Amino acid sequence: MRAIGKGSKKLKDLTLSDCYFVSCKGLEAIAHGCKELERVEINGCHNIGTRGIEAIGKSCPRLKELALLYCQRIGNSALQEIGKGCKSLEILHLVDCSGIGDIAMCSIAKGCRNLKKLHIRRCYEIGNKGIISIGKHCKSLTELSLRFCDKVGNKALIAIGKGCSLQQLNVSGCNQISDAGITAIARGCPQLTHLDISVLQNIGDMPLAELGEGCPMLKDLVLSHCHHITDNGLNHLVQKCKLLETCHMVYCPGITSAGVATVVSSCPHIKKVLIEKWKVTERTTRRAGSVISYLCMDL
Repeated sequence: MRAIGKGSKKLKDLTLSDCYFVSCKGLEAIAHGCKELERVEINGCHNIGTRGIEAIGKSCPRLKELALLYCQRIGNSALQEIGKGCKSLEILHLVDCSGIGDIAMCSIAKGCRNLKKLHIRRCYEIGNKGIISIGKHCKSLTELSLRFCDKVGNKALIAIGKGCSLQQLNVSGCNQISDAGITAIARGCPQLTHLDISVLQNIGDMPLAELGEGCPMLKDLVLSHCHHITDNGLNHLVQKCKLLETCHMVYCPGITSAGVATVVSSCPHIKKVLIEKWKVTERTTRRAGSVISYLCMDL
């Protein structure tokens, strides 16, 4: 790693995946020597901790994309340094980083105001406070993914709806989010094209009606495992969302064959419907043959 730091001064893209023998010292050597780095991905390198990422923040001001995947030893102060030193950061991926919480996200929000894409999965210490700060400061954010983040709730999405013009949102498995949060997105993000609200147990029909009114550009919708959504909600949605191309709605007990038929018949651009086979009637299958290029009925 020291040799790379000394001999590759123009290095712009660094990926370290499952490099068990690379430590913070090695990453520090690269950070100090490769100050033109624009993209860094650390994936499953269990000997890299907070100090290594701090070095990136202090030495690599041109950084545009950072991905920290399965990094249990990286804490808040690492992203605090990124927030201070990497003002050009546009894309941040965090997966299974248990040491990163709201303090880190607030620092990113205040320091990296050009952030466009934020993808977070199973970071259980990140909650409303950090995402509210993102909504307040990161006005250029267009993609937000918060998958299985247990502490993120409606207040976070209300702030995002007020502050950001999202095009893509994924809140799969964030069970504190309910109708109020998705309604705020529907009212505040008219450019939304992709929405994944799967595995949300507190979502009903009302947000679908709001999405129909507020998000006419919606193309991709994932509703799977939403137990309180019914045919009525789908009816309201498809009246206005005529650009819908894909709709995933497996394991939604409130959606019947009538709801499936409504989606197929009301959306002229529909290409893929993911649904249990027994909910598709022969009539819908015949209709689908003319308007859907790929109807996936089996899981």
